[in-house]
Amino acid sequence: MAKTSRGRPPFARTFVIGFVLFVLGIVGTLWGQHYEKQFVYAVAVDGAVLGDVTTKEEWRTALQATSEWAEAAMGVPVALRSKIELTKIRPEPSEVVLAGEPLTQACRAKLVFVSQVWALDVDGQDVAYVRTQDEARQVLPSLIDDYRKALLKKGNTTITEITLEEKITCHQAEAPVAKVGDVQRAKQILLRGTDMIEVHVVARGESLWGIATANAMTVADLRKANPALTNANVIRIGQELNLIVADPYVSIRSNERYTYTKYLAFAERVRQDAALWPYEGYVEKSGVYGRNEVTVEIRRVNGAEVGRTVVSERAVSPSSTQDYVQGTKIYPAQAGGLVWPAPGRITSSYGWRRSGYHHGTDIGATYGSSVLACKGGSVILAGWNGSLGRCVVIDHGGGFESTYGHLSSIAVSVGDAVARGDCVGQVGNTGRSTGAHLHFELSQDGGTFDPISKYPHGG
Repeated sequence: MAKTSRGRPPFARTFVIGFVLFVLGIVGTLWGQHYEKQFVYAVAVDGAVLGDVTTKEEWRTALQATSEWAEAAMGVPVALRSKIELTKIRPEPSEVVLAGEPLTQACRAKLVFVSQVWALDVDGQDVAYVRTQDEARQVLPSLIDDYRKALLKKGNTTITEITLEEKITCHQAEAPVAKVGDVQRAKQILLRGTDMIEVHVVARGESLWGIATANAMTVADLRKANPALTNANVIRIGQELNLIVADPYVSIRSNERYTYTKYLAFAERVRQDAALWPYEGYVEKSGVYGRNEVTVEIRRVNGAEVGRTVVSERAVSPSSTQDYVQGTKIYPAQAGGLVWPAPGRITSSYGWRRSGYHHGTDIGATYGSSVLACKGGSVILAGWNGSLGRCVVIDHGGGFESTYGHLSSIAVSVGDAVARGDCVGQVGNTGRSTGAHLHFELSQDGGTFDPISKYPHGG
């Protein structure tokens, strides 16, 4: 048997060499895998960083899954239009590598897929997209039908004309999947002028001014964005406010004829009764409102009235005068009682009302009529008093005080001593007031109470 110079057979030498090469191969593979694990692929979508992935295969899997999701959502074939760049990097320890569901969600948010759909063109500008030609042809008839139904909902209305100012056509176009919607969404875009929806939920303590300022809007813009606000200054907790001011792509013009009943105010005859207090007035014979039937022609743009003309007005029934008995007692019959401060009916009672808690009683006296001290005492305030405007406060002793607000003029000064029935000023409309009246308030030891409780019926 042949041997080498060292006495080893040839096959032994071959085995040793092969084994060494095998071990070196395994070591090289393990080292290579370890080396590769030090690197990831940074993914950029249209120049913006999406995140890092461990392998190209993982990225391809996520890309395929996102493409299938987009196609399923659309119901038509889609194509990727985003520019993708993968760069091999050694990541920093703080960097997060995306995988699984987080990677899929990132792809859905960043990747732009497009599809051949149908565009609605308004005066040469594509503004809304739907999937099919049939949907595109439904949008305008549905829009007009919604508009017509809204006008007819109030009743007694005949629509004579509905027209669109803009030229609207449809054609095939390529559009991002995110911009493609159904017929309802296309109508919303045409009427709102944008496919954005931003809503603010009112929290405790917020005001229209604060919300508008925080969102770089004016209060006027905020009101314009929310035409359904029934009270322009009052909002409630939990109420949703639209933060997008509508700038419609379309202008729907309409003419309608509307017939309604116009009620005619009745006159009132007042009979005075010195045996009653002013708040004891009553209706002796009820008045009846007159009625006319009025037909008007109303012109609207996008539902908002821009003009109206009276076409006809026909008398249906005349009004009938009301007889009212008004108490005029000012001074009480009993010695030591309180004087009623001004002649007039009560227009707002003590207690809760829509704007908050009312700490006094409003008396609808004539502008300029005299305001009398309800009891003798010392004047402790005679001047401007916030929302009460020009105001007089009298200390009657024992913690008992009376307040007279919204005066047009003041007839006393601080420190003056006044007797029961003395004139302290004239009825006015100063401060936060919606018309001439007297705010009359009584308090005991700093707490207010209903002034009527001090004035017995017929007393």
